[in-house]
Amino acid sequence: MISPRLFLNTALAMLLLFLAQISAAQFFPDPLGNGPWTFETFEEESVTVSMVTRGLNEGFGLVFIPGTASDTNPLGDILFTERRTGFVRLYRDGQLLEEPVGDLKQAFRLGQLFDINLHPDFENNRLMYFTWIKQGDHPDGSDGLWMTTAVARGRWTGQAVVDLEEVFEAQAWAGHIGGASSRGLFLPDGTFVLGSSHRIERQAPQSLDSHIGKVLRINDDGSVPADNPFYAVEGALPEILTWGNRSVMDFAVHPVTGELWELENGPQGGDEVNILRPGANYGWPLATFGRDYDGTQFNDVPWVEGTERPEVFWVPAITVAGMTFYNGNKFPSWQNNLFVTSMMVGRIPGTGHLERIVFNENGEVRRESMFNALGQRIRYITQGPDDLLYMLTDHSDGVLLKIAPATSTADALQMQHMEMTQLGIAEPEIFSASDCMVCHRVGESLVGPSFREVAARYSSTDEHIFLLVESIINGVDGSWGDVAMPPHPNLTTETARNMVDQILGLNNQ
Repeated sequence: MISPRLFLNTALAMLLLFLAQISAAQFFPDPLGNGPWTFETFEEESVTVSMVTRGLNEGFGLVFIPGTASDTNPLGDILFTERRTGFVRLYRDGQLLEEPVGDLKQAFRLGQLFDINLHPDFENNRLMYFTWIKQGDHPDGSDGLWMTTAVARGRWTGQAVVDLEEVFEAQAWAGHIGGASSRGLFLPDGTFVLGSSHRIERQAPQSLDSHIGKVLRINDDGSVPADNPFYAVEGALPEILTWGNRSVMDFAVHPVTGELWELENGPQGGDEVNILRPGANYGWPLATFGRDYDGTQFNDVPWVEGTERPEVFWVPAITVAGMTFYNGNKFPSWQNNLFVTSMMVGRIPGTGHLERIVFNENGEVRRESMFNALGQRIRYITQGPDDLLYMLTDHSDGVLLKIAPATSTADALQMQHMEMTQLGIAEPEIFSASDCMVCHRVGESLVGPSFREVAARYSSTDEHIFLLVESIINGVDGSWGDVAMPPHPNLTTETARNMVDQILGLNNQ
């Protein structure tokens, strides 16, 4: 007979093991396959999600470097930040480089690295800005955690981030990391806004003598804009733009109204999208639709007088992380829609997704939950220079995903025929047997590289011709930082050779 003590110890051990597995699953979801994936959507019909690159260690932010696109590098260079390593990583010519091009841990007492933003005059001054957790010595002399939010800037040489310097330190020192995150954004007037976490403090977010639980606005050198709402208010810190914010996750400027929108995490429920008004109080923790993590309510009502109501909120929480407005031309039905990323719904692992929110002049009218089947924690979303959408996953083998309209085989063949005719090269029938044009174009990357990109990497040597023929027939895992190419066993060697000859012939076009 098992003793009650042994039974309880065994049950406790099993419970702790289960909780550890759940915790690990929440923060380290299953690695994503190579794709691509096609999804039906409400207003844009089918879209394709494909992989651009993988191998990021919990990537947090990214920027596309202007002026770097080319035939062999159609997206141009992309810089990523990694939250825990403190590295800046470079994607160039279809590959994520293994060695970092910046290391903020070498320059600062960095706890975590967050966002990366290009200065409005980047093309001339090459400056980029980073938000991060700064560690310090605990005031009681102990080895305990002591940290705040900071802003640094560095200069991009094209090969490395150099001349790193701190430009701003928030008066938000605390002994716990709770709610640690900070996005930044340069506004049209050239000032810089950033979020400073609530740090699990109950009083500080409602106090103007602290930067905890605030949105801050500074100049590019870290000084205070004279038109900030509390610039000359006694007892208030002048950098404060808004107060009563919890964990600020992202910002976006509305493409029509020019208003500044803010995304923030709630606890158990109460994730919010807010339209920021200088000097306004957004209620945390006095007003929230969320409960504490043990299920208790913060207040009897979700709104109190003197605070702002959210424009959008979620119950249960979806663990919001990034947002952007779409204003490109590749998805006409999504014009001015707001896209919000989710890392986990209701504390259930594997439920991250993307949400599309539609507004009219009165407010929200529709939400669509997208890409749930991927089961990933989606950390960030942005519109690329090609007017497509790009998502970054939060994973130890994190990936950058591209969202593009799904092209039918018939449309792809017609498009390819027009391109090849204009270039004066062979008729497209030779490609139609394998539907190559669903994934490739002559001059544009889709699911796979463009034919011009392939031609630029290979020559008409016997070795390269043999390699390409074998890749077409047998498939390839992918060495471009993109998705794997499936095999085409129905093609003959002669047909594949003809395809290769036409592709390599583009070097002479």
